[in-house]
Amino acid sequence: MQWQISMLWYKKQADVTNRQSKDGKDVVPAQLEIEFDRSIAESKLNTLLEHASDVGGVEPLISSLNAKCLLFETVFPVNRPSDWELTEDQLSAVVRTVFQARRKIDSIANSIGKQVLINGIADLVYGHKSVEDRLDAFVSMVKVDLKKERRAMRDLAAEILHFRDPEGMPLMARWVWDEATASGALREFIRGNDVLPEIPIDNRPETFEGARVWFVDILADAGFYRDVPMLIDLVQAQAYADYVRAMSGRIGLIQAEFAQNHHPLELLSKLLGIDSSAGRDSGVPEEPTLH
Repeated sequence: MQWQISMLWYKKQADVTNRQSKDGKDVVPAQLEIEFDRSIAESKLNTLLEHASDVGGVEPLISSLNAKCLLFETVFPVNRPSDWELTEDQLSAVVRTVFQARRKIDSIANSIGKQVLINGIADLVYGHKSVEDRLDAFVSMVKVDLKKERRAMRDLAAEILHFRDPEGMPLMARWVWDEATASGALREFIRGNDVLPEIPIDNRPETFEGARVWFVDILADAGFYRDVPMLIDLVQAQAYADYVRAMSGRIGLIQAEFAQNHHPLELLSKLLGIDSSAGRDSGVPEEPTLH
């Protein structure tokens, strides 16, 4: 399956505000208060392409992401059929592709009830409130003291919204950006981020979209005009995977043998839920977010 990406993704940042998500609710890109470094983005793209050359290029990664999109689009149709109901098998198939939620889904279901979770997903996808309100309501279904479960709920919601509509909705997973911890892939594109007293990036959908728009020219100048949403996900995942590997040698964030013996693409693939070992632990941390 190949996505036919609108030409709005090609050197037309000003027109991106006219693009609608599949549910008809616009996510208008915000003007960012921080400047990303173009040379860092180009470097991460080059690293991605270099690592991908070992597996036949970046195309197999894009194909895997497109297959994930097809799954999400099939489970969550654009127009909700009158008889639509999310089954447990469908929920399991979706969760298996969300690395951050795989190991917490049973705990979440036990805490709030599986049917409550299914109903909450329906409201998340087909509700009439704003994207931000739907996200917040979904996460709030889990008690505040269940911190890991709430974080998993955020990532599950973010991936459902994005992968059922990759053109209309940015990926708002915590590894992309987490305002609470001021960490995530977006931080890695800010030169000198380690000395900044704060990072003025919030968790609004409009901010994620504003950040995503910034990557469009980078990819266009590099000659990529198709599958741009998927490529942006890959470049961001590359940046965060690089960060996790760099930190692992300093504070034991992941097992040392993982960084030494596994292909550089494995952590990237896990972040995006397209790894071959879906649902199995491989020494990757459940919460790889530290700065």
